[in-house]
Amino acid sequence: MDDVQAEIEALTRALDVHSLRILVAIDQTGSISGAARTLGYTQPTITQHVQRLESRLGTTLVTRAARSARLTPAGALLAEHAPRIDASLTAAATELSRLLGRRAGAVRLVGPPEAITVILAPVTSWLATHFPGLEVGVTESTDSEHAVSSVQGGRADLAIVFDIIGPGRHRGSHRAASTRSTFLFAEEIVAVTTAAVNTDGDRVTPQRLSAQPWITGSGTCSDAVAAAIARPADARDAAVSRTDAALSLASCDRGTVFVAESSLQGIELPTGVRAFALEPPMTRRASAVTLADAAASPTIGIALRGLVSHRPAPADIDEVLTARRRSDSHRARFPSSSPRFLNPTEESAPMPLLTSGRAGRATTAAVVGALALSACGGTATDAPKSVGADTGEQIAEITVALPGSLSNLYVGQESGILNYYVASITQEGLVSIDDSGRVQPALAESWEQPDDTTYVFDLRDDVQFQDGTPMTAEDVVFSLEQARNETASPGFSGLLASVDTIEQSGDGKVTIRLSKPDAAFTKNMSTAGTAFITSKAFWERHNGAVGTPGALLLGTGPYQVTEFVPDSHVSFRRADTWRGEAPAVQNIRVNFVPDESTRLVAAQSGDLDMAFNVPLAQTSQWEKLQTMRVDYVNDLSYVGLYFNPNIAPFDDPKVRETFAHLVDRSAYVDKLLRGHGEPATAIMTPESLVSTVSADQARSELATVPQWDYNLDAARAALAASNHANGFTTEILTPNTGPQLGKAAQALAQQLGDLGIVLTVREVPIEEWLASLDASSDHGVGLMWYFSTSGDPAELPNYLLGAGNPSGYSNPAITDLLDRANAEADPDARIDLLLQAETLQARDAINVPLWWGQSATAFADDLGIRTNSPYTFVSSWPTQLYRAAPK
Repeated sequence: MDDVQAEIEALTRALDVHSLRILVAIDQTGSISGAARTLGYTQPTITQHVQRLESRLGTTLVTRAARSARLTPAGALLAEHAPRIDASLTAAATELSRLLGRRAGAVRLVGPPEAITVILAPVTSWLATHFPGLEVGVTESTDSEHAVSSVQGGRADLAIVFDIIGPGRHRGSHRAASTRSTFLFAEEIVAVTTAAVNTDGDRVTPQRLSAQPWITGSGTCSDAVAAAIARPADARDAAVSRTDAALSLASCDRGTVFVAESSLQGIELPTGVRAFALEPPMTRRASAVTLADAAASPTIGIALRGLVSHRPAPADIDEVLTARRRSDSHRARFPSSSPRFLNPTEESAPMPLLTSGRAGRATTAAVVGALALSACGGTATDAPKSVGADTGEQIAEITVALPGSLSNLYVGQESGILNYYVASITQEGLVSIDDSGRVQPALAESWEQPDDTTYVFDLRDDVQFQDGTPMTAEDVVFSLEQARNETASPGFSGLLASVDTIEQSGDGKVTIRLSKPDAAFTKNMSTAGTAFITSKAFWERHNGAVGTPGALLLGTGPYQVTEFVPDSHVSFRRADTWRGEAPAVQNIRVNFVPDESTRLVAAQSGDLDMAFNVPLAQTSQWEKLQTMRVDYVNDLSYVGLYFNPNIAPFDDPKVRETFAHLVDRSAYVDKLLRGHGEPATAIMTPESLVSTVSADQARSELATVPQWDYNLDAARAALAASNHANGFTTEILTPNTGPQLGKAAQALAQQLGDLGIVLTVREVPIEEWLASLDASSDHGVGLMWYFSTSGDPAELPNYLLGAGNPSGYSNPAITDLLDRANAEADPDARIDLLLQAETLQARDAINVPLWWGQSATAFADDLGIRTNSPYTFVSSWPTQLYRAAPK
């Protein structure tokens, strides 16, 4: 082969059809953002594809101006040939699909026996219910390695694999060639034994059981535990290939077995048989493996969403249950939006077939990195429109757009921030949170605290549920008992882990006793926390299926739910049982509109009165609407980088410092957020402190936390001093519901690239991103995006620094400070303890704050709201609406 032919072969291998489709879309629309809209991708994804192809070809294909993009001669040449290439490949794929007997709506799953029991059986049942058009096949493999080989050999689309992580193991990501691995969940390894073990808690070291005969083999995790403690084989050991056989032997006093906690689902251990968590903990990870080239398939995407949303029930061991409750309570703060029906033309659809010709030029610019941040638009626009005075008129109905879809109205079952907004229309707590974050009376007219762990609430005597029945102390006790039940309320139970007893202590009195002091407890008794009071009779009449379309919700608030259609809308009417002044709005319809363009069109057509969470990328368009205004408010949200120091290369502090010095907080806020946010100096937000100190003092105190300033030279020096001076490749995931996070990650990636570090930014469905927020996942660097509702200053530090944190970070001094802060009754002393904890973690560069966020809410010009604070929409917010006079 001569040199010319060799060069042609190399260029041919560098081309891929997806990148060619992108070039055609850029040519047709005249911009990166226009191509993104046409193809259904995000701007960062488009930019990544172009940059990769340019790198492979060694030439520039797209030139970018401030508000446009055009193809170079090389790019135009490829775009001209692209439609014929695409058509030929599509035809070949169609004929191949027919030959192989495959259909577009099919997915083939494979896994070892326990994966079928624990994961595939429940997930395929869920898929059959929610995606009846999807044909699902399941095949059993002998082990995880065999499952992966089935995917590599084209015999399956998705493989479920297990691996075990020992204590203190510094790990990287090890993936089979040409595959992509998606972390699903991690669970603890537990010991099942009849041995007499004296322990103060539910944990035991494996060494204490090493003298017993062990049950080993592929049906257990015992071999991995033995390897971790260097236990030699014992002649009395037995080996089995099935988990049920291993548990049967252990139950019959034939030895000790180590299994994953999900192996105990539905099993009641006989008397004398005990299950212990391990000290230090060991975990088994479950992952889904698919071919890298097939990961974008719509059917595989649907199956992955089901898989990452599934978590098996934890073992009935207090230590394990506590950790799971804590994790579930925090994970529930994020919305989830899986599609309900299989429709390959909708979200996650493949790119459309290429066509030739040119369309109108779009004008929105793209973000390709820190050097191009100015292309995102300027800072915040002119001052917002003012609103007229209250006319006192009644409002027959308002229509509200919610940027997501709800499948259950009960916040205990589905605890995303949007669920709080909706449930607060109809339900109340014992207390409420005012605009300054202070606790105020609600269903309880007063309360007292006889000691550090006892709360006595005196209930109002004029409260009715919307069905006309009076609220009683029995109803309150029942509602709170359900809130701390991990089955009825997985989103709440972790936040109420300190509750010991709840009881009616007199006529109209409820007494709650805690197992230990909890400074956040009172706030949690609001609808910003965990107290959504309902009728016991209502709950029991519907067998606990509250929040569903058939049962709806029943509360004591100013509005009653009249209709709920999941993924469509929920309707309310003004209740005549409300004890307060009748609100101006008579009826409310909340439409679920996840697509941001659809919401904008509805607003332009005059079909909306309110819209929550206007996307920052569209705020300038909303601000230009003649009939609406946009209000911005700090929303208690936090965005920051976090690192897992147990995963190489982020076990190297100098690598973490390198990343920290390349974070340009001010540029992110000014350019990416258009000024609608604030550079963060700490994990805690200023608004979480304003119930104790002024806003200015809050910012001053948070600024005392050590900072990693944006400094290219310092970043270069830190990398040079690390064990990875020549750079490395790593990956970061961003949620598809937060495009601003993806843009920030792209900017960081470009800065890192200048130092020889390749950071691949991969946007994934929010369910996959949520699953990755686990210390057992393969990702050493991640982006945290957290919404607090209660505004308690310890909420986020407890999540990011406490037990079970996403970083796998352990610092005994910080643990002690958090424990003391959680028990501290004095607000000033509590803040000081939390600042000390933040100072210690900042020095270790585990969490690097980026920004504190703002939410944007759109209102019709003739609809006023009396106050708009971080706490407004987690209380009875429609009572604050009024008909505004023209300005």
